[in-house]
Amino acid sequence: MKHYCFLLLPEFSNLCLFNSIEPLRAANSFINGPGYRWSLISIDGSPVTSSSSFEMRVDFSIDEMLSTEKPDALIVLASYNYQRHSSRDVIRKLRTLKSRIPVLGGLDAGSYPLAKAGLLNGYQATIHWAEIETFTEKFHEIKVSNNRYVIDRNRITSGGATTALDLMLTIIRADFGQETAIAVSELLIFDTERSGSTPQRERVPAMIENKMPRLAKAIKLMERNIESPLSVAEISSQTGISQRQLERDFKESLGTTATRYYSRLRVMLAQRLLTETSLNITEIALRAGYTSRTSFIRTYKNVFKKCPSDERSKK
Repeated sequence: MKHYCFLLLPEFSNLCLFNSIEPLRAANSFINGPGYRWSLISIDGSPVTSSSSFEMRVDFSIDEMLSTEKPDALIVLASYNYQRHSSRDVIRKLRTLKSRIPVLGGLDAGSYPLAKAGLLNGYQATIHWAEIETFTEKFHEIKVSNNRYVIDRNRITSGGATTALDLMLTIIRADFGQETAIAVSELLIFDTERSGSTPQRERVPAMIENKMPRLAKAIKLMERNIESPLSVAEISSQTGISQRQLERDFKESLGTTATRYYSRLRVMLAQRLLTETSLNITEIALRAGYTSRTSFIRTYKNVFKKCPSDERSKK
């Protein structure tokens, strides 16, 4: 029987956790003989509150797990405010696992504490798409990938909730064959499995991607040009969509103008950088495409009804 331990850090994603456990549970109903078991753990054995404010009881602390269990794999789950939750104690505990757990992994932003502990050095790994740029800049010893999930020897990482389900189906297939993996997929009514080599979806929602490809093309161009924003005229030229048509598409489909949508993309990036990095406000303003700290603060206050510094005061 294979034993998976899931280490929960505060503000982890419920969906990511259950998309990891439910395929294992489902697989057990199709396996003759030993299948899978799983345990939830926290750093100190205390319950952990998810990003949705659910309090999750755990089975062990890390120390208890090491003294009583011999799991085949330990998977770290982290999501919101993951840098803040990757404390010195967390990193110290993770480093003790290097030679004691056969397989280590991270889901969503769980790759970050593993990387900070030096446990992904020399490996290929991924993280949630929104954090890939920051992750790449910080950890030069890691071959960072934009793939949905990565299995590199005894390290496994994935980008988020649905990619975790893809990952677990791949693990089940390797352990118990294609027939079992298909049976699990059918039971969960999951008919959109993607390979690990599939890039993580860009921020364009599937509804826009599938039903409004012309608009999706413009949005993708905006996403690729955050630090040095393009004018609406430049976006029109590069997408081959007239400026009048482009504005009409944004108004009819999203109820806003192209300029306002672009501005929101930039300020949302700034919010993530404020909560997830230690960059100063001026650096964040530049990364979000603002040439002036003052204009950035003004825009941020208009969108979120608070100053950028208020985000930092939460830490």
